[in-house]
Amino acid sequence: MKTLLYLTLLVSTLACFGKGQVNPGDNTPDRDAESCIVSVKDFGAVGNGVMKDTKALQAAIDHVSHEGGGMVTVPEGTYLCGSIWLRSNVELHLDKGATIKGSPDIKDYCDAGCCPQNEAEIGWGDYISGGHLILGVGVSNVTISGQGRIDGNSDAFLLDPQGAPYTNKTHIPARPSQMVWFVDSEDIVIKDMELADSPYWSCFLLNCRRVNVSGCYVHTRRKDYHTFNGDGIDIDRCQDVTVSNCRVDTSDDCITLRASGAHLLEKPQDCAGVRVENCILSSSCNAIRIGVGEGHIHDAVLSGISISDTNVAFNVVGAYSKGERGPDIDNILFRDIKVEASELLRIHHMRSQSCSIRDIVFDCVSGTAPNVSHIWAKKAAPFRSIVFRSVNVPALYECVNADVVTQGGMFREKELSPEEQEICRGYIEEEKKLLF
Repeated sequence: MKTLLYLTLLVSTLACFGKGQVNPGDNTPDRDAESCIVSVKDFGAVGNGVMKDTKALQAAIDHVSHEGGGMVTVPEGTYLCGSIWLRSNVELHLDKGATIKGSPDIKDYCDAGCCPQNEAEIGWGDYISGGHLILGVGVSNVTISGQGRIDGNSDAFLLDPQGAPYTNKTHIPARPSQMVWFVDSEDIVIKDMELADSPYWSCFLLNCRRVNVSGCYVHTRRKDYHTFNGDGIDIDRCQDVTVSNCRVDTSDDCITLRASGAHLLEKPQDCAGVRVENCILSSSCNAIRIGVGEGHIHDAVLSGISISDTNVAFNVVGAYSKGERGPDIDNILFRDIKVEASELLRIHHMRSQSCSIRDIVFDCVSGTAPNVSHIWAKKAAPFRSIVFRSVNVPALYECVNADVVTQGGMFREKELSPEEQEICRGYIEEEKKLLF
C-alpha cells in the first residue's frame, strides 16, 4: 500500500514538470511549461457519488499549491465532498460530466469558526451553519473552470426524512451556508461552470478585488420546491467585478450588490466598479437587488440583460433589518434591459432612516411589468436624481419624497390624492408597510 501511494505521488510530481501543453482537443486551458497539472484520480478520488472524495481533492489542490501553482483536473464522475479549500495560484478544472456534489452530512463542512471572516446564524436569521462547499479565504490568482457542475445537494438539507420540502426554514435541522465562497481574495475567475442546487446562496464574493464570472449557469430550486434564501451571485464590498454571459434562475435574488457590516473584515472596501453584462435572469424574488449593509455601493453598470418569469426586476433598498443604517447607493446605471416581471422596480429605505440613494439611471428598458412600482423615501433622506430615460414599460410608479426625472418612454408616475399621499407617508415613516 505504501509503495502504491509513493508511486502515485511520484507520477503526480513528475506531471508538474515539462508537461504544460495540453491536447487542444480536450478543452482544457493551456498552461506554461512549468505549471503543475494533476488529476484528482492521482490522489485516490473515486468519483462514484457514494464514497467521499474530500481528502483526495484537497490533497490534489494542496500538492499543486506546494509545487508553486498549476491545475487540478476533475475527470467525469460524481465526487461527494465536504468543504474544499482553494489555494492561491491553483485552477480547479472540472471536465464535462464531472460533478463536485455536497456531502449530505453537515459534519463534513467547515464550521463557523473556520476563519475570522466567517459567520453563521444557527437558530435564528437564515438558519445556516457557516459551512461552505468550495471556499477561498485570502487567496489570489484562483480559477474554477470547465464544463462541469458544482452541486450543493439541496435535497439532502431541504427535504424532510419523508422526502417532503420543509415549509419553513426554521424547521430545517441544519444546512450549509454559501456554496462557493471567496473572501478577502483577488484575481478570481469562475467560468463556464454550472452552480446547481445550493441549499442557500450559490456564490458569495465578499471583500474581493478583480473578479470575473462568465459563462456560468446558476440555479436554485424554485419550481418543485422553494430554496429559502436561494440567491445566485452575491457581490459584497467587492471592486472591479465583471459578471457576463451568465444564466441565473433562482428562488431568491439572482444578482445582488451589497455593502454588509464590516466587523468581520480587516480592510473593508466599497462595493464599486461592478459590471453585469449580457446575462439572462429569472427569479421568484428580485432579478437584481442593490442594497443592504452599512457601507457604500457606487459606480456600477448593468447592461444587455434579459429578465423574465420574475417578481421584481430591480430592487434598490436601504435596510431590511432594524437597527441597520443601510448603505449609501449612487451612480448606478441600468441600460438596454428587457423585462418580463410582475413589478418593474422598488427603490425604498424600508427600515433605514438616513441612507442616501441618488443618481440611479434606467436607460432603454422595455417590456412588461403590470403591477405598480414604488419609489418610497423617508422624509429625512429624500432620493435625488432618479432618472427614467426611454423606459418603455407601460406601468405606473408611486413616488414619495423623491426627485424623479422622466425622459420619454411609457413609464409614468401614478397620481396620488392628498389622502393617498398621507397614507403612503405613514407606511414609510412608521414602517407599517414594508416592500420586501
